[in-house]
Amino acid sequence: MRYRIRYGDIIAELLEPSGATNRKMGVVIIPGLPNQPRNEEFGDNLAAEGFYVLQPRFIGSWESYGEFSLDNCIKTIIESIEKLKSGEAVEVWGEKKISWEIKEVAVVSSSFGSLLVLSSLDKLSAKKIVCLGPLINIKEHNTDKRFQEQDLYTLAGFLERGWHNAFRGFDAEEWKNFVKGNCMNPYEILQNVSGREILLLHGEDDVVVHFSRTQDYYTKIRDTNKASLKIYPGIGHGKILNTHAFDDVVQWLKNR
Repeated sequence: MRYRIRYGDIIAELLEPSGATNRKMGVVIIPGLPNQPRNEEFGDNLAAEGFYVLQPRFIGSWESYGEFSLDNCIKTIIESIEKLKSGEAVEVWGEKKISWEIKEVAVVSSSFGSLLVLSSLDKLSAKKIVCLGPLINIKEHNTDKRFQEQDLYTLAGFLERGWHNAFRGFDAEEWKNFVKGNCMNPYEILQNVSGREILLLHGEDDVVVHFSRTQDYYTKIRDTNKASLKIYPGIGHGKILNTHAFDDVVQWLKNR
């Protein structure tokens, strides 16, 4: 069953598993940037595997209300985890109350979404985190001439030209400050991150974010968290990684 719900400024899709496969575990999906409103390769397929799935639209993007900003992206993640844990909502079609029962919530994120998640781990109540092709070391991104990475400065113009109505209120100056590493840095909160279960997955042929960034982060967290790392040879960034990693993500979630 698929519901559309609203909580605060956030519009989200809630996917409900069938009773026969209900694992009573929830998953919040946090996408990269730019993104599409629906993540079929993970959302629909995770629901088919027995998970409750919440797919929020960042505040200020797509159907959600408000203005798009980095702070509002973090707010979206925090409020979405708490909404899924609450076990109740009002669906917007018939304005009927719906409820569900889950024992735990995990977060599955990718690329830009993973940077948001890892930079705010100390604020998130979810203990199980999956990151696909994560953008992590923003300060060093695209500075090492030994390998190729995407120029994040040019992404701002792309968003403004091609996604203006999808990401409303996008601030190019805030984005420049973000790319300089002045807004978010997962390494700055490492001392406050322990006891998490974190699965890191990256494609070895990723030319958006080099896989060595994820390897380095893994070495920093593995002693204080239950961290796992998998690198996929011949695989790049985005949807192709999601497709190849899906079975590994499902197995990891089931084993949790």
